[in-house]
Amino acid sequence: MREELVKRIYIFSPSLRIWHWINAVCIVILFLTGLYIGNPFFIGSQGLEATYAYAHRLTMDFIRFIHFSAGYVLMVMLLFRLFLLFFNKGDRLIIPRVWKGDFWKGVGEMVLHYLFIKPWHRTYIRNPLARLAYFLLYLALIFMVITGFAMYGLSDPAGFWAKLFGWIVPMLGGEFLVHAWHHWFAWIIIFFVIIHVYLVIRYDVIEKEGEVSSMFSGMKTFKETPVDVEDVA
Repeated sequence: MREELVKRIYIFSPSLRIWHWINAVCIVILFLTGLYIGNPFFIGSQGLEATYAYAHRLTMDFIRFIHFSAGYVLMVMLLFRLFLLFFNKGDRLIIPRVWKGDFWKGVGEMVLHYLFIKPWHRTYIRNPLARLAYFLLYLALIFMVITGFAMYGLSDPAGFWAKLFGWIVPMLGGEFLVHAWHHWFAWIIIFFVIIHVYLVIRYDVIEKEGEVSSMFSGMKTFKETPVDVEDVA
């Protein structure tokens, strides 16, 4: 590739990159501790006598503390993500243009490309399918925060979280169903993470645009001007 044909475009702000990695760590911690809370498999079906359990830091109390601490961080990060929308244009790439027909054409184009049916696609800063997927991910994370703190509030019915999100429990059909929805959405999010990691690496290998490194440097490299370049310019 001749150097003059390479376009390096600054896309992601330092704040967004930091947010991305903190969010990734929170999701992993929340998923693993959530699995333990649902089924404490680390210490087997019998468990440990209380004194030894505390010595090994394997108590449910400690795991719940880690889980809810990560939940607080995730909530703050979501609010911070909303705050970032008002500054760097590249940080607004999650907004899907669902009101435009060309957006849905781009979604179909990218689906066919990822399925190896369509070998070519237009060059994007952030392709329409990714924008739609990330937007839905944020909605799922918001749902997880709301349902998580709704369940947290059940331990203190007169507390802040019960007053703020207590209405979620009867709306979803009771405590059991809130737990069930929370569990199902956790798996949806972790499946997204797996597919996301695969597609980002695949995109980097095939397109060679620096998709992976962009979350460290903020820069992506293009052979031609992306059709949505005005979204970061």
